Amino acid sequence: MNGYILDKLRADSSHLLQLSSNEEKVQHTGLRGRLRELLIDNILTPWLPPYVLCGTGTIIEAENLARESTQDDIILFDKTLAPPILGAGNSKEGVFLFNSVLARIEVKSTVTREAMKDFAKTSLEISKLKFAIRNNFNGKIFGTFNFFFAFKSDNGLANKNQNFELKRLVEVMNELGIDPLSGIVSMICIVGKGFWKIGVKEDGQARTWQKLDSDDASDQITWFVGCISNSCFQEHMNRQGRNPDNSLESGIGMYLDHPFTDVDIKTL
Repeated sequence: MNGYILDKLRADSSHLLQLSSNEEKVQHTGLRGRLRELLIDNILTPWLPPYVLCGTGTIIEAENLARESTQDDIILFDKTLAPPILGAGNSKEGVFLFNSVLARIEVKSTVTREAMKDFAKTSLEISKLKFAIRNNFNGKIFGTFNFFFAFKSDNGLANKNQNFELKRLVEVMNELGIDPLSGIVSMICIVGKGFWKIGVKEDGQARTWQKLDSDDASDQITWFVGCISNSCFQEHMNRQGRNPDNSLESGIGMYLDHPFTDVDIKTL
């Protein structure tokens, strides 16, 4: 693990938390929420591939499938795969073609069970979108990653369950008929509560949820950024039809260790 990179990410994460705390002074809740989305945008941008940008707006797909949710907080799009349809040349808001959308991040000031359920429902909608493909296309593409980030939780300090946030995600996914291990939801980071991601067990095949082995808020943001960075580099290569195992291209997460523990969701 590279100590310089780890310390740099931790410093940026601590700064993010300080700036977020300052946004509490903004009275307009909508503006406060948008400012916090921009904070996440700013901490991610340096670690994304040069061809991946952050935007906000609407995702459209090949068959014009109607969506209940038509505004996505942060969209990570690959401009080498399809051009964005932006409101203005210097704007980050617009319409994004599904072929180019590598991931979306929903950002909340405070996570609640209702917010978690809404996120799971939107993630299910995203999983049903279709790519525009050529007639002879024979590749296998997973789709768009769905990530959730909240600056705090309505879960009080009295709750001793270290996996409480994952527990209620699993509960709402089950209520919606979504397999919690499907990968439709890939990561959730609740600052001060934990960072969880979908991973693979030691057998290299079976999926499992994994929790970061740190209660430090800066670490949770650090590894959240690192995992998103890795995901964008890998998914870019997948959509180009290239094997990531044959490339030196990698996200900043490759320079961090992997301090995660498997979580058996059946015991939550």
